[in-house]
Amino acid sequence: DMNSFYASVEIAHDPRLKGKPIAIAGNPEQRKGIIVTSSYEARAKGVKTTMPLWEAKKLCPELIVIRPNFTRYREMSAKIFQLLAEMTPIIEPVSIDEGYMDVTDHAIHPLQLAEIIQQKLLQELHIPCSIGIGPNKFLAKTASDMKKPLGITVLRIRELEKVLWPLSIDEMYGVGAKTAEKLRTLDI
Repeated sequence: DMNSFYASVEIAHDPRLKGKPIAIAGNPEQRKGIIVTSSYEARAKGVKTTMPLWEAKKLCPELIVIRPNFTRYREMSAKIFQLLAEMTPIIEPVSIDEGYMDVTDHAIHPLQLAEIIQQKLLQELHIPCSIGIGPNKFLAKTASDMKKPLGITVLRIRELEKVLWPLSIDEMYGVGAKTAEKLRTLDI
């Protein structure tokens, strides 16, 4: 799972943006549109995905707003998946910036392989990612969301009671705000 993918691609394209609060949003000239994604520096100021641009600028007046460049993002995505394909042929893309890899029979231990992948993405493409390692896709995705940016998390079945069960239901992959609300009414 790439971290702040569109923002990271823009930073890789223009390294002068590194360390600055940036957001990808439509129509920055008229302060219209919504935030598609933002850098972690912008998130630290309260800028969130789907937030109206005017509200984001109010929270972070120094916010650098960039129009989405979907061609650039698709090209970077292709490079990322090409790099991953060098590790294993068993890849399942989920979206433009995340996917699953089956490394069950890989010669390198999954944790070491995750470190190699994370470093290659950073060094060769300048794109940060978080990697989740688990015995199935659900646990791997859950693990990848647990430590961002640049996290590597292992989630083992024997650790679920200790690590996963104490979490709020809205932290479960695939559970949105409305579903979480319904599940809480059922004491789940």
